Amino acid sequence: MAEHHVYFAIFGFDDEPLSLTLLAGIEPDDIWRKGEHYSDALPEATRTENRWIISSGLDHYASHRDHFEKLILKLERLGPALALLRERYRSGIGVSQYYFMDDPTFYLSNELLQRFHALALPISFTQLALDNPVPPPESGNSSTEINSDHYSDHHTESHHGDRD
Repeated sequence: MAEHHVYFAIFGFDDEPLSLTLLAGIEPDDIWRKGEHYSDALPEATRTENRWIISSGLDHYASHRDHFEKLILKLERLGPALALLRERYRSGIGVSQYYFMDDPTFYLSNELLQRFHALALPISFTQLALDNPVPPPESGNSSTEINSDHYSDHHTESHHGDRD
């Protein structure tokens, strides 16, 4: 089982979040402010940068494909505002998945990846293992299959985008 978080984020900006909201023409699903605490459970952990986030809006247990499908619809509706945001600010697609299994391999179709590519948006996958599994054997991955090594409490990122 996996918990999925799929989002478009503008990060590292110094402007008031309202200026991004006005430019986008929609309210973000979340705003992070530099210095805010992540949670009451870890008060010493604070956010290191500002973020303005549009998420898929789906339940975290929906499939990663459903999250991507919903997010691309939201981004396509932004029209020219998306290009303006991307010109002015650092932005990207983020995916966090929390796995409760031994094999965090997943697949995205070329058609779906091309839709993100058409908006000039690279996709970043962050995979976190919450247990202590044995790493899967290496295999030949296709251009749309992502499989990163995973270890307990070890964070790995693989970037996917601008690939055929």
